[in-house]
Amino acid sequence: MNKSGEQGYESLIKWLEEKHPGFKSNLYLREVPGLERGLTSSHKLQAGDTLLHIPSTCMLNPLTLLPNSPIPKHLFPQTQPSSSSSSKASVSNTSRSPSEAKRARISLSTSSSSSPSRKLDTTQLLTLHLALTKDPKHRYESDWKVYIDTLPQSFRPWHPLTWVVKPDLDEDEEDWKWWNCLYQIGLSESAKMKIDDVRERFEKDYEILIEVLKEEDPFKSQNLVKEIGKEEILWAWLNVNTRSISIPLNIPGPSERNNHTLVPIMDFINHSSDPSIITPRVKQLAAPSRQRTRSTSKPSTASTDSVFLPSPPLTNASANGSRLGTANGTGIGLRKADQHLLPGKIDLRLVCPDRGLDEGEEVFFEYGGHSSEMLFAEYGFCEIPKTPVPTSSKRDLHDETDIKVEGLNDGSLTSVTQVNRDGDQKPNDEDTTGWLTMRYGEVDVTPYIRELWDEQDDEEQEEKKQVLEGIGCWGGNTLHASPSPPHPAHSLLMTLRVLHLPSTSPRLPNVSKGLVTYVSPSNETSAMLTLEDICKGAVKNAEKRSKVVQRLDVDVKDKLQSDTEKKGILQMLKAMCQEEQVICKAVLERLENGEEFS
Repeated sequence: MNKSGEQGYESLIKWLEEKHPGFKSNLYLREVPGLERGLTSSHKLQAGDTLLHIPSTCMLNPLTLLPNSPIPKHLFPQTQPSSSSSSKASVSNTSRSPSEAKRARISLSTSSSSSPSRKLDTTQLLTLHLALTKDPKHRYESDWKVYIDTLPQSFRPWHPLTWVVKPDLDEDEEDWKWWNCLYQIGLSESAKMKIDDVRERFEKDYEILIEVLKEEDPFKSQNLVKEIGKEEILWAWLNVNTRSISIPLNIPGPSERNNHTLVPIMDFINHSSDPSIITPRVKQLAAPSRQRTRSTSKPSTASTDSVFLPSPPLTNASANGSRLGTANGTGIGLRKADQHLLPGKIDLRLVCPDRGLDEGEEVFFEYGGHSSEMLFAEYGFCEIPKTPVPTSSKRDLHDETDIKVEGLNDGSLTSVTQVNRDGDQKPNDEDTTGWLTMRYGEVDVTPYIRELWDEQDDEEQEEKKQVLEGIGCWGGNTLHASPSPPHPAHSLLMTLRVLHLPSTSPRLPNVSKGLVTYVSPSNETSAMLTLEDICKGAVKNAEKRSKVVQRLDVDVKDKLQSDTEKKGILQMLKAMCQEEQVICKAVLERLENGEEFS
């Protein structure tokens, strides 16, 4: 086990207090058997009290790495020059379309570069820094070693990306085959699409970093590519992908590729989408050193824009028009009043909410407005609803061995599955209506829509795609539990309506101009019948997967402690099957009742 337990946490606190003036914490690490590790308040706190003050100096990003990094300087993304009075840094959201998600080198000119075309984005640079710490000859000790020691030392087998990336060692292959088979038979097609997107991003970054190790000194002369391989880069990349947050760094190029920062302590905070228990407000403020040098500036009132942990996934827009990666469609931008905050000089202060916090109450963040499948593909856990169905079947990202289930001290939330140290599971399948209360409860029916597109000829496909893109309805083929009642996304409705229109229809131009959404009674009937078929197909497939997962669960039920992770993951997959069935059946019921969708 790595140093992510109490010993590692205490060492991290000591390092922050001694090396990074301004650090303050009113939180402590809770480690209770049967509960997930998390941060809780050390004493009763009032509205506005500081939970955490995290100095910019302890954050890990290109600006803090640059002065003492062994990584060649020309590989660093280049910051924009800023005036003495104002930083024009701003951040759009951390999301991007599938085409934007394709990782590529950033080509920026620099006089010192031996390879002018090679620039790493922030994910690649941070991944390289972490991977270098795995050098067996210890030539690349990090100034952030104490923090890095608290990170997970392995993501196998619990993160689904590892199910589709073959391990380097042959002795691990047999176990990997079991997980790869689970990927094939235990996940929906839409979940596999999301995992494949993560794999594509990883593989592109991996290829670039291997080139760096082969072609850039000092790594080339040390033949470091023989020492640091795919497994080390996978570990480093997943730590960055699951833990970085988005802070303005004033680096040119797409902001979603150049604003990632690893922030000690904040990655211990667990996820919830329940507004009633999401705890801290986050403020940005000038670092003390910045405030001293600008005596004419008033102390920052700080932005209250929300911060979400971590910054990924970096994918397409959600069905309701918000962007994935944040819950409200915004990154950590700077208000106009706060533009004197310079990149690399921005501290983070987590503030107690108005309701206050009791001693021992856990602090939660919302990692973003993500569905269960997206959370699972990106982070390796899924969220489950309140009683009488569960809270969170979230995988403890700080623990290499046990999968535990979320529970609150007051007992107001219970779990679908309780996984203790012996791996015993106690499913609660009596009531599934809790899924309909989930803030981001969702079923992605994109695979079914793709089948419908395949039935259209190429010319018709392109024409109708342009129509849907023109009205902002390309993609987002989802069913939603919230806001109630369960419903198809508007983009899904428009896709079905357009699919059932001939390309020669005189109504198509008006649809493309956004002048009409309802086409005709006959078109609506066809669209609703197709929606009904999709929902029935999704329910059938979910029921089939649920039976497969249940059989696998029985197979491992009587096995040793080493199978605890298998049992926990299988419970998550069963929960996602249940969510899909509940939401689809609720939409089917509305269709059978003749209810209209706008």
